[in-house]
Amino acid sequence: MWEWSKRILKKKTRPPAPKSLQAAYNDLLQQASAAPEGTRVQKSRDIAENNGPADLASAPSEEEMLRLLELRIQDFNLKNITLLEYSYEPQTWTEMNSIFPEYLRAREVFLKLLGYSYADECRAAGLSDDDIRLLKETHVPENLNTHLKVPFDFGGTLDFENFALIRTHPDHGMIHRLIDFQIENNYLRVHKKIFLPRFEGKIYYD
Repeated sequence: MWEWSKRILKKKTRPPAPKSLQAAYNDLLQQASAAPEGTRVQKSRDIAENNGPADLASAPSEEEMLRLLELRIQDFNLKNITLLEYSYEPQTWTEMNSIFPEYLRAREVFLKLLGYSYADECRAAGLSDDDIRLLKETHVPENLNTHLKVPFDFGGTLDFENFALIRTHPDHGMIHRLIDFQIENNYLRVHKKIFLPRFEGKIYYD
């Protein structure tokens, strides 16, 4: 979950950590209800304040959500993005914590792989020789981010094909806005699945 949901849980006195990500999302929706009027999370505030059956029933259908996401992809001017639907397979915090060291090791190997074996693709994406040198040293260059195409909670693995390098701003932020939009509008909670923005290759660039 570390990087696919960009929301930050404030550190303050609250009940014990939830045992699954679904419980975490419930907490996030409740936190959204405290946001100022007029923000982009206004709709999620309304949902958080009244979690009755009518609100859950108002979650978009699969067809409606797909249409809304495609419109946002156009607005964001994201190129070569495909929306694929994945079922939600929540992991407990214990499971997530146990796989985290393995994830870090796989991430380092992936960065080295890019630097040593995909230098031409890196240059085509606009990376400099200094950026490629950083990749070989397992460091991520400025304004770039490693990205899991399919997060663990949706069946993703640590295979290299599931890793990608992407610009932090604006591309990575926009992709997470597409994911957050589905969470805020109860699509994940109601349908137990989500549309993930996918792209081919190990590096995303337009």
